[in-house]
Amino acid sequence: MALTTDTHSALLYSATDIAFMHEKDLKTHPYLKKLGPDVLSQTLSWRQIAERLGDKRFSGRSLSGLYLDQSFLAGLGNYLRSEILFAAGIDPASRPKDLERARVNELAHRTLLISLRAYKTGGVTNHPDTVRVMRKAGHSKGQYRFAVFGRDKRGCYGCAGKIRRITANGRRLYLCPSCQQ
Repeated sequence: MALTTDTHSALLYSATDIAFMHEKDLKTHPYLKKLGPDVLSQTLSWRQIAERLGDKRFSGRSLSGLYLDQSFLAGLGNYLRSEILFAAGIDPASRPKDLERARVNELAHRTLLISLRAYKTGGVTNHPDTVRVMRKAGHSKGQYRFAVFGRDKRGCYGCAGKIRRITANGRRLYLCPSCQQ
């Protein structure tokens, strides 16, 4: 399902249905009204994400599941989940309510940073300095794109430990056991 919008209406489409909706009707659409804030919204702040992480609807859930839930934040997907949790140094099994306030704030910051970076760079989540060095060394985009996603058994860029692939919430998730304790 996809959504395209202008200032007063939207075109909602999936493989079988197309609907043109006025802005006032978007808030009552059964699917759309359940979506959380768009992670790429220019008005979304890290503080709002931190507040959502502390909300009782979300705070007791594992981050591995929460970061796939579009009612938490719309626009996050599987590779961003792995990359954000790695960048924040947080174990995917952690729950927001069990994290110290500073860790929640760091996670909220990283959520925005990694999501915006990926959007602006065509899906590249690695730090620009890492990308620059790897490109100069002749690495392809597939090699420098991610810090952990799709890098099972390869060396972590942070600690040189081995990246692990696990299944969480029915989807593959990649992490560094040393960096994400």
